[in-house]
Amino acid sequence: MSTTPSSSPKPSGLTKFMDRRSFLRTSAVSGAGLYLATSKGAIAQGSEAGRTVKCALVGCGAQGDRLRVAASKIMTGIQWVAVCDIWKYNRNPVARRMEYENKHQVEGPVTQYETIEEMLEKQPDIEAVFIATPDHLHAPFSRMCLEKGKSVYCEKMMSNTIEGARDMVKAGRDNNGIFQIGHQRHSNPRYMHLRDKIVKNDLLGRVTHCYGQWNRGVAASQPLGIPKNQTIPTEMLAKYGFGSMEEFRNWRWFAKYGGGPISDLGAHQIDMFNWMYETTPVSLYAAGGVDYYDGTAGPDGAPKAKFELPDNVMCLYEYKLPTGTMRAYYQVLTTTGSQGYYEKHMGVNGSAIISESPTYNQVYAEPGQDWTQWTTGDNPLLVKSPDAVKNKFWEHNRSWAKPAPKSYAVSGVAKAVADARESKALDPWEIPVILEVYPHTPHVANFIESVQRKDPAHLTCNVMDAFKSCVTVLKAYECLKTGQKYMFTPEDFTV
Repeated sequence: MSTTPSSSPKPSGLTKFMDRRSFLRTSAVSGAGLYLATSKGAIAQGSEAGRTVKCALVGCGAQGDRLRVAASKIMTGIQWVAVCDIWKYNRNPVARRMEYENKHQVEGPVTQYETIEEMLEKQPDIEAVFIATPDHLHAPFSRMCLEKGKSVYCEKMMSNTIEGARDMVKAGRDNNGIFQIGHQRHSNPRYMHLRDKIVKNDLLGRVTHCYGQWNRGVAASQPLGIPKNQTIPTEMLAKYGFGSMEEFRNWRWFAKYGGGPISDLGAHQIDMFNWMYETTPVSLYAAGGVDYYDGTAGPDGAPKAKFELPDNVMCLYEYKLPTGTMRAYYQVLTTTGSQGYYEKHMGVNGSAIISESPTYNQVYAEPGQDWTQWTTGDNPLLVKSPDAVKNKFWEHNRSWAKPAPKSYAVSGVAKAVADARESKALDPWEIPVILEVYPHTPHVANFIESVQRKDPAHLTCNVMDAFKSCVTVLKAYECLKTGQKYMFTPEDFTV
């Protein structure tokens, strides 16, 4: 990392589209303009950029539909031609929504297929396949598509096993295809700005600690039921490895199919520790367990669901950076929604808090740090936080009288001592980028541009980078099993 930040960073594909005046006025930067301009820039290079790519979606559950919605903000370059899912209950509505809500990306009806084998056999004109199935199908389906010459966008986590993820890397190498993994923060301009303009320019100083969390309450973690008369034939479930309809609906909670909340939710943010500092951890300690969904009686007296994988996990990673040791603590909890999800990076000169949710977008200067110089020019590294904006619940005006702390109820020397122990609030600034499109749209756009150009190097999250994150996350289960600290080796991250 440099020790002297650049006041005039070279405009990038991101910064040259940032409008500081608009940001100051409305706290909004046009992400939609970014994608259009990026595509136009690519077209100007004389490559195949800009051409239309025929796409199919495999897996029409919540994540698959989110991909469809994210793609809807891309005006050119995508033509949806098929969807595939063994469950008609999900498949049919997604096809209908695609024809209506993504109508600028559709020419005629979207063909529906029950199995991926049938789709690949009957529709050879498909060029790119988006895979959003349960995790245990990612490896075989990705290999199947790559061997057919398709480009693949596969949702994270790569696989529910490290062996499966390793095979995906090999499949990508064997077939030399465009292979993107769905760690969407890699393409998010806000995250890119934090890494490339703030962390790498050393505004935070030596970063000693990171923190991340994804807290989701019980109400948002309820088991999924089976709609009436919507069961899948047992033979079809068995063909793709499912033991029952209940397990098909709640696959994330069973090791045979998924990786639990630490994989489903935590992988996005643990991946950011690796990506932000361009390295991998040296050690890991983890604790957690099935604290709630253990089959015991719930608040209403009825038995709760009994799941196999931990619903609460806490991890402590240790990294060796050129500047020294950095520790990263992460927690995923499904028994409380307290403060949602975000990541925090804490350095000796300042700290930054960020999330896919725009609620978290702040950078705080430690005492003695004057960052005013980094707010000038067409592409400022920071903007001053508007005084009227209150982003933390503890900063909002209260409609009730705050009880005085006990320390304030004293006088004389005792009060002076209590006051002296309080730290002054840190100087607040903000990251000058806010998206007007869905957070996952830039990653889908990056994949389509890479397919258009036939350029794997253009991908922001290639399969090897995602493999390292997969190892970083899934090794937590070895810690939970042994109760011991895990020491990573270079071989862990090698294929």
